[in-house]
Amino acid sequence: MNPMNSFKTFTRGAARAAVMTVAVPALAAQMSVIGATQAHADVVRNIVVQGNSRVDPETVRNYLTIEPGRNFGAAEINESVKALYGTGLFSDVKISRQGNNLVVSVKENNVVGTVRFQGNKKLKKDMLQPIIETKSRGVLTQEKLDGDVERIKEAYRRNGRSEAGVTVQTTPRDNGRIDVTFVINEGTRTGIASIDFVGNKAFSNSRLRDTMTTKRTNITSWLSKRDTFDESRFQSDQELIRRLYMRNGFADFRIVSAEANFDEAANRYRLVITVDEGPRYRFGTVNVDSSIPEVDAANLKGLVRTREGRVFNATLIERTTEDLNTAVARKGYSFAQIRPRGDRNYENHTIDLTYLIDEGPRLYVERINVRGNTRTRDYVIRREFDLSEGDAYNRVIIDKAERRLKNLGYFKTVSVTTQPGSTPDKVVIDVQVEDQSTGSFQVGGGYTTDQGGGFIASVSMTEKNFLGRGQYLKVSVGGGVDDRTANLSFTEPYFLGRRMSLGFDVFYNQAKDTDFRPYNMDSWGGTVRLGLPITDDFNVQFNYKLVQRDVTSYGSSYTQDGPIPGGNGLLPLLYPEGSWINSSVGYQLTYSTIDNLQDPHDGVFLRFAQDFAGVGGDGQFMRSIIDARYYKELWPDSGVIGFVKGGAGNITGLGKDVAVLDNFFRGGETIRGFESFGYGGRVQGVNDDYPIGGKNYWNVTAEAQFPLPLFPEEFGLRGAVFADAGSLWGSDLEGLPAGTYLQDDSTIRSSVGASIIWNSPFGLLRADFAEALTKADYDKTQVFRFSAGTQF
Repeated sequence: MNPMNSFKTFTRGAARAAVMTVAVPALAAQMSVIGATQAHADVVRNIVVQGNSRVDPETVRNYLTIEPGRNFGAAEINESVKALYGTGLFSDVKISRQGNNLVVSVKENNVVGTVRFQGNKKLKKDMLQPIIETKSRGVLTQEKLDGDVERIKEAYRRNGRSEAGVTVQTTPRDNGRIDVTFVINEGTRTGIASIDFVGNKAFSNSRLRDTMTTKRTNITSWLSKRDTFDESRFQSDQELIRRLYMRNGFADFRIVSAEANFDEAANRYRLVITVDEGPRYRFGTVNVDSSIPEVDAANLKGLVRTREGRVFNATLIERTTEDLNTAVARKGYSFAQIRPRGDRNYENHTIDLTYLIDEGPRLYVERINVRGNTRTRDYVIRREFDLSEGDAYNRVIIDKAERRLKNLGYFKTVSVTTQPGSTPDKVVIDVQVEDQSTGSFQVGGGYTTDQGGGFIASVSMTEKNFLGRGQYLKVSVGGGVDDRTANLSFTEPYFLGRRMSLGFDVFYNQAKDTDFRPYNMDSWGGTVRLGLPITDDFNVQFNYKLVQRDVTSYGSSYTQDGPIPGGNGLLPLLYPEGSWINSSVGYQLTYSTIDNLQDPHDGVFLRFAQDFAGVGGDGQFMRSIIDARYYKELWPDSGVIGFVKGGAGNITGLGKDVAVLDNFFRGGETIRGFESFGYGGRVQGVNDDYPIGGKNYWNVTAEAQFPLPLFPEEFGLRGAVFADAGSLWGSDLEGLPAGTYLQDDSTIRSSVGASIIWNSPFGLLRADFAEALTKADYDKTQVFRFSAGTQF
C-alpha cells in the first residue's frame, strides 16, 4: 500500500473518531434538552415559567400538554408551544430542559392602553371603533393591527373614499402598555363615472341602471351616497339584474363579466357589465308529478302559480315550490323534496315545467351557525328559519329563510350554506351575514299646496333594526304655516317569539284655520296594533284606536261674542267647540304582491279595513274602507309603468248620527284638479260656505309613469300622465239655520293631467298639473298641486 495513502486513511479515521467523540455527547445532551425521540421519552419533576410579568405561571402550565412525572416527547413540546402561541398572550415561546426541570421561557405581548383615531372627519370614532379588533386593555399583536388597517380602509372604500390611507403609531407607556393611534388620510371622495352594459337588447341601459342600487355620480350624490363603489353591493346589483331577466322570460340569461375599473386620473370608477340574454321563453305545459303514493298530485295543481302560455317567471316558480312544499309537509312528509324540472323547446321557445315531488333523504339539522353579525342579535337571524336544531332538513325552507334575511334590509350580504354533520344523517347550516347601517336621518323642506298650502319642513329619524333586535322605530316632527305634527311609531315584528307583530303609533297634530278649514283644532291619540301573517302575501291586523279632537276656536267668520253678520251661526253647528273622543276597535286585511313598496313596478295591493267606534268615547259608528292598486311594467325595456288604483269607503252611525268631523273629507289627494276638501258636501251661508265631507266615497285612477328623457335616471325624476274620477256624498247633518243650504249629491268628478315625480333624498315629491273635466257647481278646483309623501 502506498505510504502516503495509508497516512491519509489514518488521518481521516482519526478525524472521524474525534468528531464522534465530541458530537455524540453533544447530541445526547441536545436530545435531553428538547425531549426524546420516538424511541425514547423523558420525565421532569418541575415546570418552571420564566419571563412572565402579567400572566400567572399556573395559567401557562395549564396550556401545556406536559405534566411532571409523566413521559413526554417532541410531539408534546410542539403541541405545548402551539397552545401558548394560540392564546395570543405571547410573542415568543421557548421550552427547554435543565436537569430535572422543564423551563418555559415566554415573552409577553404588550397590552393596549388607549386606542385613538387621528384625521378621521367623515367617519367618526363611534363608526370605526366597532370594526377593529384592537381594544383597550386587550393584547396587542401585529396581526390585529394589520387586520384593523385593512378594515378601516374597507370602511372608507364603502363610503366612497378608495384612496384613504391608514398608518399605525404606537406609544409605549409604563407597565408594558402601549397606546395605539390609527392615523388616517381620508383622501378625496371617489365616485362612479359610468355604468355601461354590453350585450343587452331586451332592456335599455337606463332600465338596467334603474334596477341597480349603485348609481352614477350626480349633483344629488352628496346626499344619497349611492354612488359609492362597494364590491358586495355590486354583486347584489348583478343578482337584481339577473332576477329582472329571469322574471321576464329570459331563462338562459347569464352575466358574462362584471368589471369595476378605477380611473385614478378622474378618481372615478367605471363599471362595465357584459350580459348574454338568450331567447325569451314562455311556459309550455305545466304539471305536478308525485312519487309518494299518499300525495295526490292532482289535488296540488291548484297551488301552481305558473300558467301555460304566460311569460317564463322564475319568481313564480320559486313561490310555487314553496307553496307545494308547505302543503306536502302538512300532510306529514317533512322529508319530501319538490324539484321543478324544465324541458326547453328551443324551436318555439317554450319551457315545459314539471314539479317533481319525491321522498328525500332523511336528514336532520344538527346545528345552525350564525357568523359575521356584529350588531344584529343571533335570534333575529335564527327566527327567519322555519326550522331549528333537530328538525327535518328542507332545502326549500332554507332558501326561503335566505330570501327573508335579504329582504330585511339589515345586512349588506347574506349567504346560507350547508356542511356535513357529525353523522351521515345530519347537516350543519352556516349563515354568514354582514351588518349594514339601518338607521336614517332625514331633513326636508319645501312648499305644498296640500292642506291649505305654504312652506313645510320635516325632520325624521328611522331605525329598522333598533338595538340590533329587529325592531322598527320612527320619530318625526314637521309642519308648515298652518299645521304642526309629531309622530312616534314602534313595531316589534316577533311578539312573544312568534311570527306576529305588536306595535303602537302616537301622534299630535295642531291645525290652524285656513281657507278650506274654518276652525282651529288640536288632535292627539294613538293606536295599538297586532299583526298576524297568514301567508307571505296576506296578513290580518287588529287594532285599538283612541283619538281626541279639541276644537279650540273658529276663523274669520266667527268671534268670541257670537256670529258676525251673515255668519248664521253655522260653525258651532258644523264643528262644535270642545273636546271629542273616539274610541274604536278594528281590523285590517292586506294582500300584497308589490315588488317594492318604495318604488313599485309590478304587483297587486288590496286592503280592506273596518273600525267600530263606541268602545267608550263620543263617536258611535262603523267605518269601512277598501283600497286596491295594480302595477305593471307596460314596456319593461323603457321603464314605462302602468298604475291603476281604486278606493271606496262608508261610515254608518250606530245608534246616533255621524258627526261632521267624522265624515270623509277628500280633495286633490284622490282627484287631482280639486283643492283640499275641494269636493263633497258643502253648507252654504250668506257670505261663505263650509265643507262637510261625506259618508260615502269612491275614486279611481289610471296613470302611466315614464322616465324623463333629458335627465339621468340617478336623479330619480319621472313623468306621468293620469286620469282621475270619483265622488263623495251623504251626511247626517240636520237642523240648518234659515238662509243656509246643504249642497250634497253624488255627482261624478273627473280630471286629467300630467305630473313630475322626484324620488329625492328627502322622500317622494310630486307636482301635479290637472284640469277638472266634470264637477259640481259648488266644488273648489285647483290646477297645480305639490305634495310630499310615500306611495303607500
